[in-house]
Amino acid sequence: MRRRIIIATLALSAAAAGLTTAGVSVAAPPAGPPVIAAVGDIACKNAPGNNRSVCRYDDVAAAVRAGDYDAFLALGDIQYEQGEYENFVARYGAYFDDLLPITYPATGNHEYGTEDAAGYFRYFGDRAPGPYYSYDLGSWHLVSLDSTICSAGGVDCEPGSDQYEWLAADLAAHPAECTIAYWHHPRWDWLKYQKADWTEEYELLRTRPLWNLLYREGVDLLLSGHNHNYSRWMPMDKQGRYDPGRGVVQFISGAGGRNLNGFGNFHTRPDTFVRGQSDAFGILELTLREGAYDFRFVSAPGQPRYTDAGTGDCH
Repeated sequence: MRRRIIIATLALSAAAAGLTTAGVSVAAPPAGPPVIAAVGDIACKNAPGNNRSVCRYDDVAAAVRAGDYDAFLALGDIQYEQGEYENFVARYGAYFDDLLPITYPATGNHEYGTEDAAGYFRYFGDRAPGPYYSYDLGSWHLVSLDSTICSAGGVDCEPGSDQYEWLAADLAAHPAECTIAYWHHPRWDWLKYQKADWTEEYELLRTRPLWNLLYREGVDLLLSGHNHNYSRWMPMDKQGRYDPGRGVVQFISGAGGRNLNGFGNFHTRPDTFVRGQSDAFGILELTLREGAYDFRFVSAPGQPRYTDAGTGDCH
């Protein structure tokens, strides 16, 4: 890797709730702005084959490896179908094992196909010190959260819950100029069944309490997967309205190799959806500069080329 990252385990106190949890932090910051890759929805239960539209996680691993990144954020549903440890080793690990020293994972709903996501935690070990944790890269603060333990509608992640109070304490303790949060389920999306009540309740509202907290505390970016495509969104407030002053910018990066999903009917396209694609597996790349960031979508080898790139400022 381009820059050696040294990991240390810390205890972060959630004073408001009297809780503690483990986090990871970079003891020696990289020289220059950190450059990271992020994607979810990755490894099949089967090995990659000849079908260019299914199980291309080997190509996605090659894209991450070619970028020589400082960190790789795995955005949940890392191993299908049930997150079994044996499949983590045989499938995901066959192509991503050498990336473990730079990997900062988050859980997805498929990881919880195994009780308590035991396969995920066993495979990642100290790379996943808990269902939620935080660390610093350069001048940025990053927080990995667990959207799957939020029940439909956001129950279990409301104020007073362990994760909510931990997050509030962590953000208060790390008032960085630039902050990224990431979890598996997007807060906002453009889905095939956009208007279905079950979609709203199960897919989108589960992270509402956490999103509202991110907005209140001035977090800059939210990264997620779950929908198997790539999309970029305008900065949004608690109601999903455009807010250029303090809104949270959401990226959905779910084109990690499993398969690709299309978007909904154009009549249901949300006003804050900027750009997206569902034709190519690939990763989101972010360069974390002082007070700003650069972003671009990187297609995996052998996939159609798609271009989305630009810059943004922190709050």
